[in-house]
Amino acid sequence: MSETVEEIRERVKNAQLNYEQNQKKIEDILLNERGFIAREPLDEDVVVLCSGGLDSSVMIERIIEEYNFKVHPLFIKRGARAEKFEEQAFNFFAAFYKSRFPDNIGEIAKLDYIIPPKKFKEHFPKALALTQGHPLRNSTMQNLAVMYAVALNGKLGLDIRTILTGSVAEDNTEPELGLLSLRAQTLNTCINLADWRWQITSPLTDTIFREKPLYKVNLIKYAVARSIPLEKTRTCFSGNEIADGTCFNCKKRLKAFEYAEVKDPLKYQMQKIKG
Repeated sequence: MSETVEEIRERVKNAQLNYEQNQKKIEDILLNERGFIAREPLDEDVVVLCSGGLDSSVMIERIIEEYNFKVHPLFIKRGARAEKFEEQAFNFFAAFYKSRFPDNIGEIAKLDYIIPPKKFKEHFPKALALTQGHPLRNSTMQNLAVMYAVALNGKLGLDIRTILTGSVAEDNTEPELGLLSLRAQTLNTCINLADWRWQITSPLTDTIFREKPLYKVNLIKYAVARSIPLEKTRTCFSGNEIADGTCFNCKKRLKAFEYAEVKDPLKYQMQKIKG
């Protein structure tokens, strides 16, 4: 019998009880095998998973400014309802940053890879979609990003061993987005590729990269100061061109703008209704 929403939430909550201890265990393995947990790859090539959303879009500028990375952006056309508009946002920011940082944007790639497969998705319990979302979606995309890095290494003679995601501090306790998951993905990649140089992490939350994790509100303030056009980002889950303002992602975005005391330049359907 399928779990209820309440049962899933309780299971997820219980799974986080030993979060810090489990993270330390994985970090101890990494430290023992290679002498570091994670590292700042200054002036290096990295693969960045980009969704067209606010977090990953703003992150690109931030990591170029802070670390002088050469970024190879990857967008995965995974069959999401908002894919058309996410892709438009990705296209905009790929061109925007290529113009702003011509020496720091490398290969720009898109990949058609449905996650999860439609044949499986149609049988997923509805309660799962309302809580955890699609199982292993993010880890699957991270594995694809590793494959992309290996391909770039072969194609261009590079030595990429770093995959970056746009997880922010609000995501840290979510099973597939937090630092524990990213450390586990790093360990899994190192073991499976027999290469302990790999790392999969978020430069916005990794305590190796910065003292305090960054929240969405920090990215908003940074973007405003840097004149990054946030109205070009895509946050909404819906398949509508104009964001509905009511989905989980929209609510998080609107709350962050409220905390930042900045008006969200994005248009929402609820604004049209009020008008």
